[in-house]
Amino acid sequence: MVIKSVVREAILFAACAVFTGTVGLIILDLVIMPRIVRKGQQVEVPDIVELAPDQARNKLRRRGLRLKLLEPRWDASVIEGKLVYQNPAAFSHVKTNRTVYAIPSRGSRLYEVPDLRKKSLRQARLWIEHSGLEVGEVVEEASPIIKEGLVMLQSPDPGTRVPVGAVVVLTVSNGPPGETVVVPNLVGKRLETARVDLKNLGLRVRDIRFEFSTQHMLNMVIEQIPEAGEEVRYGTAVRLVVSQL
Repeated sequence: MVIKSVVREAILFAACAVFTGTVGLIILDLVIMPRIVRKGQQVEVPDIVELAPDQARNKLRRRGLRLKLLEPRWDASVIEGKLVYQNPAAFSHVKTNRTVYAIPSRGSRLYEVPDLRKKSLRQARLWIEHSGLEVGEVVEEASPIIKEGLVMLQSPDPGTRVPVGAVVVLTVSNGPPGETVVVPNLVGKRLETARVDLKNLGLRVRDIRFEFSTQHMLNMVIEQIPEAGEEVRYGTAVRLVVSQL
């Protein structure tokens, strides 16, 4: 009887061992192994550049990936708020549950146009270049208020925010209206007539040098400096060479 009891217990133990082993194998095959396999599974990283963060997050979630946003940066090629960069790169392969890092775009960087009014042209050029902008057309206009050589108008206006490299057009004063005049042709005129012509234009005689000449009548202008047709400031003195017999 004792022997039979021992044999029966041994058989029951062996049966339990076989059953337990079978169940263990089933659990290993159906539960544990799939998890291990999935954990090491690789997926293709989708392209999330130019997507909004929420769109990118949903797209990554469907692949078993996560999104982490980094500090935004300026980028003129991508609309503000959309993603401009991702790591790992699109179409690369990574394990599931991996984090994909992305940088949102701040859009085009805008620069504030400085106030250039009443600055010299040289100063204005330096300010414009320092602000990341470019000097455009420079126009000269007369002004009874703004000193000659200073900026009187600008476009865009001061304080306007524009993209990098934007062109700034300057209008520079060339002094009060009529301050510059064209030198008349005085050669061949009598000295007295030349004096009157210069005075009427707001010019004056600087000095007179007499030269002996048999080809011209007495007191005739035979040379002038500046020459006829030159544009000079109002009040400029003109040098005359006059014939002397």
